[in-house]
Amino acid sequence: MSAKFLQVELLSDTTFSRGDGTPGIVDVEIEHDDLGLPFLGGKALRALLRDSWLSMLPSFPNLESAAARVLGRPQDIDDGCILRIGNAEFPSSVKEWIAYAVKRAANPLAPLDILESLTAIRYQTSEERTTGAPAKTTLRSSRVIMRGLSLQAPLRWLVCPQSDDLRVLASVALATRHAGLSRNRGRGHIRITIDGELNYTQQLAKG
Repeated sequence: MSAKFLQVELLSDTTFSRGDGTPGIVDVEIEHDDLGLPFLGGKALRALLRDSWLSMLPSFPNLESAAARVLGRPQDIDDGCILRIGNAEFPSSVKEWIAYAVKRAANPLAPLDILESLTAIRYQTSEERTTGAPAKTTLRSSRVIMRGLSLQAPLRWLVCPQSDDLRVLASVALATRHAGLSRNRGRGHIRITIDGELNYTQQLAKG
């Protein structure tokens, strides 16, 4: 049985916020690396999966031990689980090409150009409760990763996973359908699969 990476498909524009903005450009910036490539941190991805498990726990008490092995226990500072989840990034072949394009001597691409080619900026305002009109001085801009893109998070198992371990991982992957900011505004709809295979992930979830 294989479980080498989690694939995160963006079914709608998504904002994986890094908690600050870029002065003069956007109020809410996304996580991105030195090449300008967006990513989702491994810890944030694990937290999304763990949240999904907590909502599923009442229906799957028989998998609680496996979930603790795979996802760890809440507030477990020792990270005693058997699975390590890396950052969800673009495939290595894409990163290698981008690195070459950014660092080449002739006509190099700027990381900002890379970032802007994969993202867009969305604007939103708060509403006045009494009138429903846009509230003054509330216009904010957020960068979004464009829908249709996919990221891959490598998986490293410290021990060989058991069938229940894989079932837990597949189940929480399928149950995690939203991520990032502005979920109530139509953003952040995602699909997570094991090794990029939906049918395989569904089979593992059935046990």
